[in-house]
Amino acid sequence: MSMDKKIKITWYATASVRITAGNSQLLIDPFFPFSDSSIKIKSNAYDGCSHILVSHGHFDHISSISEIVRDNTIVYCTKTPYRSLRRDGVKKNNLRMIEAGSSFSIGDFKITAYKGSHIKISAWDCIKAVCSKRVIHNRKGIIGKLAKIAAFPEHKESLCFLVEVYGRRILIIGSLAISYDVDYPMDTDLALFPYQGSDELFKIAAGIYNRLKPKAVLLTHFDNTFPPFSAEIDTTDIEDYLKKQAVVYKLNHGESLEI
Repeated sequence: MSMDKKIKITWYATASVRITAGNSQLLIDPFFPFSDSSIKIKSNAYDGCSHILVSHGHFDHISSISEIVRDNTIVYCTKTPYRSLRRDGVKKNNLRMIEAGSSFSIGDFKITAYKGSHIKISAWDCIKAVCSKRVIHNRKGIIGKLAKIAAFPEHKESLCFLVEVYGRRILIIGSLAISYDVDYPMDTDLALFPYQGSDELFKIAAGIYNRLKPKAVLLTHFDNTFPPFSAEIDTTDIEDYLKKQAVVYKLNHGESLEI
């Protein structure tokens, strides 16, 4: 009977997603784009959900949480984002520290946290990014943006989440990387692939797909929400590749799908 019930997944921007199953809801990595991004999210877009999962502590995954938290909000995160959020004004009673291996329930959802990884960004990659034409031509406010980015480290604590509800399984990958010493769930009904952060995105995404073999993939994070450090990514190649083997979703901002 539960297989007849629908799960609604809404993508807002970046890696920000809401999962709704009946009266149960989760937010994952909610983030408001930089003010100079062409992508806008309404200030109340994340309202009505009191449970937030954090995949890792970078600014584009947690720096908006202090604006979203209400008295009844619970944020589930590892030690580094916990500390960053406390510094950002989030109260202790709104935070629950978790780690790889944690398993818990929220409404109808069963959630299991797996050790994740973060897409490799070397010191040279950072130097190239800061010195790129895109950054040089968009210098306004650059010091403040760099300070914000530096204030939210990841410290190798990235998580992946398996969300189980209504007999279906959804795998949430917060950065386009996985740990090759971890047995992740295979053949999930849907996997979220954040497509940003490397010159080798196609190769990385194809490798992850071939290891995990999800039935469907939702592409996220391909948009330019924190210029000039992000970019609008052409996903044509990875879409064409994945469509030969799985269902592929690429949503517009604020759009939803049902499984």
